[in-house]
Amino acid sequence: MTLHRRAVARSAVATFLAGLVLWPPRAVYWTRLATVVGDAVTLVVVCLLALAVGAVLARVAGVDFPSFAVGALLAYAVGMAAVEAWLSPDSPAHLVWYAGLLVCLVGGAALRESLPY
Repeated sequence: MTLHRRAVARSAVATFLAGLVLWPPRAVYWTRLATVVGDAVTLVVVCLLALAVGAVLARVAGVDFPSFAVGALLAYAVGMAAVEAWLSPDSPAHLVWYAGLLVCLVGGAALRESLPY
């Protein structure tokens, strides 16, 4: 497994921005959807969207899966450090929610890697 620094960096930036768009800190717009359709359906929608975003990001960035996964993990670490430093959350729930997004983004990249096209 060879990691490519530029691919890791591109993946880190892309997944960091995707995390901000999919689940913005203190401005989670998914709560409006949850009041209409419920929490479970909302989480499924967010997960499916994150899978699709991960597949698209990996394809557009043109990176291999290992580099994408490492970049996403770096983005998670930087993002969680930033949340801790600037927002000082009351609970560690953000660690779990963003880890879920990380899994879905990386899962989307893995699905894209496994497709023949």
